[in-house]
Amino acid sequence: MTSNLAAPPLPLEHSRFAVVDVETTGGRAQRGGRILEVAVAILEAGTVHLGFTSLLDPGTAIPPWVVRLTGITDAMVAGRPRFVDVVPGLGHALDAGVFVAHNARFDWRFLEAECTAAGVPPLSPLSPGGKPLCTVRLTRRLVPELRRRGLDQVAAFFGIENPARHRAFGDALATAYVLRALLERARERGVETLDQLIEVHDRPRHKLRIADFGLRIGRPPFESPIPNPQSAIRS
Repeated sequence: MTSNLAAPPLPLEHSRFAVVDVETTGGRAQRGGRILEVAVAILEAGTVHLGFTSLLDPGTAIPPWVVRLTGITDAMVAGRPRFVDVVPGLGHALDAGVFVAHNARFDWRFLEAECTAAGVPPLSPLSPGGKPLCTVRLTRRLVPELRRRGLDQVAAFFGIENPARHRAFGDALATAYVLRALLERARERGVETLDQLIEVHDRPRHKLRIADFGLRIGRPPFESPIPNPQSAIRS
């Protein structure tokens, strides 16, 4: 007689999150935008480290507005690996982690497009619900008093500095620390497992109850965690 017992719910403190950021040559993968830098920060057991980071040769010239935004130039990516070359290392960093990003559909769609162009299987570590978790969406549900939810605004709310803004490694690390702060807010509201967090993430806004997620005005104290993002890279 076989057992149909389901696996026990995974506590948040035992969950591993792979927090991703990509810098690109354009705003849409569907219009030919390519990834020119990718990074993965790992959040596990309350600690954050940079699990993977690489500049990439996008195979096309970097537009001037992207150079101004990111500081990444054609000279910096010349001779760098192409996306297909970093898939093994990137996949290893994502392995067994829940895919998280700030405005997650943007990063996920670019990674999907790059996998398709390279002829490799999609990078698939997602949430048990089958889709990435988005820190914009979690912020909307857990920090309803914050009306602007860009990475700059959310990081400032939690007192998180990001000295490498618009670089993939800096934004991935900052987003990982934002996620850590959001998980603490979720725990204060009784969220204890990954499945419960996904339920909060997926719940339509009109079904959120003040009793479940009470307003908490003011900026909570939060130690700035990124004095030097490069030093967070683990070999």
